[in-house]
Amino acid sequence: MTFFQAGGDQSETTQQCPVCGAEQPPSPRYPRYLCPECVVLASDEAGRRLQFSNVDFGGGFQAVYADTGDLHPSHVCFVRGVRCHADEARFGGIVVQPE
Repeated sequence: MTFFQAGGDQSETTQQCPVCGAEQPPSPRYPRYLCPECVVLASDEAGRRLQFSNVDFGGGFQAVYADTGDLHPSHVCFVRGVRCHADEARFGGIVVQPE
C-alpha cells in the first residue's frame, strides 16, 4: 500500500490524524487524512480488513479484502468506528479521510 506524500505549504509543522490524534506532516490538500497506522486498520462494515492500492503505475484506485485479495466494490471503509472514504491521491498513492 502506498500513501501519498504530504507536501506543499508547510507553514504548519504538523497536523493530527482525525481518528487517533497522532501528529503527522501537514497537507493543505488533505487536512483530514488518516495516519498510516489508522489506514491499516480499515475494514468494511462487517469488520473484514481492507487494503488499498493504485491499479497500476498510471494510478486508479482499488480496494481488496486483506484475507482473500478479492475486490471490495466501494470506497467506503471504517477505521476505529469512523466511517471513511478511501481514494486515489492527486499525484498517486492512496488517501483515506473521514466522510
